Amino acid sequence: MEKSLTANDIDLFVTDSAIRQIQLMQNHDYTLEGLTFRIKIGGKGCDGFTYETGFSEPHQDDLIIEKHYPLISFDLKILLDPFSAFYTQKMTLDYLFDPQNNEEGFVVQNAADGTHKGKFFKDESKLPPWAKK
Repeated sequence: MEKSLTANDIDLFVTDSAIRQIQLMQNHDYTLEGLTFRIKIGGKGCDGFTYETGFSEPHQDDLIIEKHYPLISFDLKILLDPFSAFYTQKMTLDYLFDPQNNEEGFVVQNAADGTHKGKFFKDESKLPPWAKK
């Protein structure tokens, strides 16, 4: 039986731009009170996964990644559901702000995206333990 992932198994780098945007949102949007930032796999296409970010309440089976940034006095918590955690064990979270090209938002770069293209799920070795036959 394979072990379950823990927060220590996730190698997440959060850029300064992403940290500051999350902090700004949490400090100035009262509708986010009590919610935590979440990264999740939103879907899968031929080129790999798509990712969604936003704020939500924690679920019982979520992994909670905690990061402390003493220079700006900010404690960041990020939620990952078990499926997303399994496929995003090494990733970067960035925030893109490019008003000239009308582009703005969080960007997830998954180091393992190259292995999740096409019909990779037909290879049982690439499936989460609970999805294997």
